[in-house]
Amino acid sequence: MPYLVISYVGLLFLIYSLSIRQLERSDVSGPMFFVLGGILLAWFLPGDVASVENKIDFLLPLIEITLSIFLFSDAAKSKLSVLKYSFQYPSLLLFVALPLTFLLGTAIALFMFAQLSLVQAALIAIILTPTDAALSKDLLSAENVPEKIREGINTESGLNDGMCVPIFLILVLLAKNPDTAISAGKISEVFASELGIGIMVAMFSVLLLIPILNYAMEKHYFAKNTSPFLLLGFVMLIFSSTQLLNGSGFIAAFVAGLLFDKFSNPEIREELIAGSEHIADFTSLMIWCLFGFVCAYLVFSHITIKIIIYALLSTTLIRIIPVMLSLMFTKLSIKNRFTFAWFGPRGLASIVLTMMVLESKIDNQFEIATIAMTTILLSVFIHGVTTKPITKSYK
Repeated sequence: MPYLVISYVGLLFLIYSLSIRQLERSDVSGPMFFVLGGILLAWFLPGDVASVENKIDFLLPLIEITLSIFLFSDAAKSKLSVLKYSFQYPSLLLFVALPLTFLLGTAIALFMFAQLSLVQAALIAIILTPTDAALSKDLLSAENVPEKIREGINTESGLNDGMCVPIFLILVLLAKNPDTAISAGKISEVFASELGIGIMVAMFSVLLLIPILNYAMEKHYFAKNTSPFLLLGFVMLIFSSTQLLNGSGFIAAFVAGLLFDKFSNPEIREELIAGSEHIADFTSLMIWCLFGFVCAYLVFSHITIKIIIYALLSTTLIRIIPVMLSLMFTKLSIKNRFTFAWFGPRGLASIVLTMMVLESKIDNQFEIATIAMTTILLSVFIHGVTTKPITKSYK
């Protein structure tokens, strides 16, 4: 059976690679193609929820490392030096729209799902608050779209994952101990531990890597054909070491990316990041296939009208209203504000946080996961299909 699955996934990659131009013309993105492939696979393989859950536990480290690679590369490409001069829109999206999105998502989840506690409703909201600009690549690479919009969306996507992870970890702690009074001191301790250890490991690792990298380049030890492995190995080391020290590997990868952007040699940085991203893209498409497979078991058998309504709201109004409000007093046109508001697709970060909820064994975990995964599923197709029409509207 494992070889059948591997051959099937290999066939998906073969078909996707041979027909990628036709798929793009038909507005079918890579995630859409592999999600559908995963759903189709589930139809042919016997299984149940319990067996699927065991597979998720086994594959979670791979999914976490893939997210950490994207967190690192997004942070390393965030161009903090550029943001000194064009920080207005990303700042409004991160520090005004993001909290409003989280609060609105929590309130609506609490109102619609009476069986959920406040903490559980907040978990749903924080899982669905991070965005994934990779699902809107056509927009980000289109030169006809104003640079301030492309840079703002890309920067928000790169930074909001790192901002949401600490909140998620605290909410999981509260959800695991619903009957125990957890003091503000305990929450602060967990927050400081996750954040502090992550930052310390990131700083130590980058301060060690940069001189070694510069020395290797100076002595010509560095080989371009192995360059993609350098950052992959570095991020894997940072993530795993931080997790072993009871810190947040995601925060460590994110902070390391920011530091790498600041202190690394610009001549080699982009090449290293581009090379590692190609490998990470391959892994992420496999994760989308897994996501479709899991949806066939966990989502389709438990989905309700309420869940679909919340997913639609989360994909649209719960994102659109906060972003439109946060950009209200800027000089942006309504069209540009709506573009910012619309492009908040849920992607890899939301998948990882959902899988972590399933692993945490908290109350109502399957309902939380079903709501989150339904939203991600709708987002993949809604944002995938609408990317090209909105991009072309700027011509």
